[in-house]
Amino acid sequence: MNTSRRSFLRLSALAGTAAAFGGCKSLFTGAAGDYDPCLTVLMSDVHVRGGESYQLDRFRSAVAEVLSMNPLPRNVVICGDLAFLYGRRVDYETSAPLLRQLSDAGIAVTIGMGNHDRRSAFFEVHPEYVARSRVPGRVVSVADIGHADLLMLDTLAGSDGRGASNQGPVPAAMCEAEQEWLAAELPKWKRPVLVCAHHPYAEIMVQGKPIMDLLGRSPAAGFIFGHIHRWGKGWQKQKRRRVVKWMSLPSTGHWGDIGYAILRTSPKGAEATLRQSDFFIPLPTRGRRPEIWDVILAENQGARCLFPFA
Repeated sequence: MNTSRRSFLRLSALAGTAAAFGGCKSLFTGAAGDYDPCLTVLMSDVHVRGGESYQLDRFRSAVAEVLSMNPLPRNVVICGDLAFLYGRRVDYETSAPLLRQLSDAGIAVTIGMGNHDRRSAFFEVHPEYVARSRVPGRVVSVADIGHADLLMLDTLAGSDGRGASNQGPVPAAMCEAEQEWLAAELPKWKRPVLVCAHHPYAEIMVQGKPIMDLLGRSPAAGFIFGHIHRWGKGWQKQKRRRVVKWMSLPSTGHWGDIGYAILRTSPKGAEATLRQSDFFIPLPTRGRRPEIWDVILAENQGARCLFPFA
């Protein structure tokens, strides 16, 4: 598939989004009515490095697409790995102007920690997260997404004391303080909540038990994660006929499924729609692409995931 064809598919997908969400205006006017409090854009695995790169180009395009939406989403959420591989300050400095474009437009931005991130460098560039976090020293945030809340967990196991060229451990881990806070707060949450983290739920333990055990005993409507760079969805069975929906996000610009999801909440639930712009493993190609890559892209485009609220 050539570049013009891929661009056509991407623009067609955006047009479909506008139709589904009540039409589209060509220009953002800044009026309060231009924002939809029930609309959220979900990204993950941005992997921006210092300087120009494919990853930065894809993130730049994604931000431009978000800013062209009307109504604008009230929230943009990034489920970790905002930085490239080592969590260097220059990575966060490179992506900061694009994030500022979103916040300057009145869009609330919520960022989580992935295994390639580094909290100390992140806090230096985004100090507001120090006070914002629900758990001191971690990046644990809550966002109002209309008819529900979104809870972003911190599953980064890496220590900030690791060397500058050390990627840190890949598996998930939550510190004891975060586990205690989550175990105490989630069961008594007042509204439907979508729990997000960088890592898949199968890697996350809370006080010696899988995190899905806790979600099954709470108002959680689902679990959303990145890390694997693939779009996916499914149900995790719990006790007493309880099931919890899960969804995995594409990478916004590194490898695998490339894109983001648009989430809309209603009183009855939430619906996510995939906006995929590319697929490649391990690197984008110049010239002819393997046909299977375009098959995957076409098959995924516009895929949906539903999160019913109990």
